[in-house]
Amino acid sequence: MSSALGSRVQLLRLAIVLAILFDLLALLALLRATPIVFTVFMFMAQPLFAAALLLLVGAVLAELRAGRVV
Repeated sequence: MSSALGSRVQLLRLAIVLAILFDLLALLALLRATPIVFTVFMFMAQPLFAAALLLLVGAVLAELRAGRVV
């Protein structure tokens, strides 16, 4: 596996982990709607989701540029 392909896989894994963290914070905010949990959700979960989305779009665009999409 080349280093470029390995870095793309690592970016996808990071995007998945960030999305999972977002989901866990959203579930926590849904189940326990206290002011502290909601504040943590608003300040932490939204940037996590944005970062995961940007990493995913970046990895897809890199694959499209490389021409390896099947």
